[in-house]
Amino acid sequence: MEQPDHRIKKSFDSRAVFAAIVGLASVSAAIYGINFKIFDLVPVFSGLFRIQLYVIMFLFLSVLYFIAVFLVIKFMDRSDPLWKLTGIIIFFFAIIFRLCLVPSDPSVLSRDMYRYIWDGRVQQDGINPYRYPPQADELEHLRENQIYPKINRKDYPTLYPAGAQIFFRLFYALVGSNVTAYKGIMVFFDIVTLLVLTALLRAYDFNASRIIVYAWNPLVIFEIAYSGHLEGLTVFLMVTALYLYTIHQKTPATMMLALSAAVKLYPALLLAAFLNRGTRIKGITTFSATIIFLYLPFWGAGGKISGFLPVYLKNPYESFNLGLKNLLMCLIPSLDYYLLSLVFIIALAGAGLLILLKEKKDLDVMRYAFILVGLLMILMPASLHPWYVVLIVPFLAIYPNPAWLIFTCTVALSYLKYTSPQGIMPAWILLIEYLPLFSLLAAGWILKYRFKGSRFK
Repeated sequence: MEQPDHRIKKSFDSRAVFAAIVGLASVSAAIYGINFKIFDLVPVFSGLFRIQLYVIMFLFLSVLYFIAVFLVIKFMDRSDPLWKLTGIIIFFFAIIFRLCLVPSDPSVLSRDMYRYIWDGRVQQDGINPYRYPPQADELEHLRENQIYPKINRKDYPTLYPAGAQIFFRLFYALVGSNVTAYKGIMVFFDIVTLLVLTALLRAYDFNASRIIVYAWNPLVIFEIAYSGHLEGLTVFLMVTALYLYTIHQKTPATMMLALSAAVKLYPALLLAAFLNRGTRIKGITTFSATIIFLYLPFWGAGGKISGFLPVYLKNPYESFNLGLKNLLMCLIPSLDYYLLSLVFIIALAGAGLLILLKEKKDLDVMRYAFILVGLLMILMPASLHPWYVVLIVPFLAIYPNPAWLIFTCTVALSYLKYTSPQGIMPAWILLIEYLPLFSLLAAGWILKYRFKGSRFK
């Protein structure tokens, strides 16, 4: 009896998977293209807040995303005749998704980008951005009707560290107050991140199609291409640092990680994963020297150089979307908010120290970096805004952990706080966000669960 040709069946399966991925991409592209204009196209949405509409769009896109990720990781490998074409399709639509959002007004979700532009303008005028808050009389001559009215916290100095300030000045010199061009720069860095992450996947012998985990993630796309958040630059520098370390360029990798930490502070924790015995002193010195060098132009601000950060850690009003910290504050109301912030910082430093003292092979660096980023998300001392979670998404292309993948979707629900009475985060949102995350992480730890396809043991 003639046996069925399994190669024909596999080829048919590959074509079906490929067609499904193209279909999912096409529907997603239509949604990204329409975005908030759906208010004018579908009358039933006219009664919603724009943030509520965003959450609906985001959740639908997340469903399409999860299906696509499952198909790629489950069925696509190098033996498939269409795997190269699939990678091209993934990359092509990743760019389309982002370009659809660049022209949109970012103020529906966040106004942080207006502060970026303002800080660049202040520096372009020869003024140290740490000296004065936007509403200070000394900056009155810089105010206008396009950027200044949309800045948050006009009575506080800037929050952003020196590396970010240098980039703000460069960006302002390039595009001035042009919001669309500014977002375009962030998208440019994000697209380069796709290329570097693809190279990183290949260096670890993974199918490059797994780039879909980052490339099509709705959180990444909206927070960078729509809101223009600094994570576009921060993640690019972090992923580049990881790639440089992988190809044994350890000093440039450390310097690149320092640049990432100087843009947004939290990648500094990953230094512990980069260093071994014999490289610790050199690595810490290189990292510290890079940070100090970046702060030199702003040293004249004196004690103001920390900006808004102390207030950010001390003021409970600035607390946003915290899981473990919020739970502890509910269970023990007498806990001091600032003291708990310091405890979490010490806990993160302790975790970093433990990993710093471990001897690590090259493949361990990525695993320990992933662990540290995960701990950072759980032990975030002040606020966990959705765009902070973008930091963990590149690691999920290598470790497609279900708990974190789901969290990159559910964290968008936190935006609904701004539509609730008195701006108070509803408890059900925190439950939907954190209960699956903590439950799946605990189950994975107890059962030593590892998503199929992970190569690191």
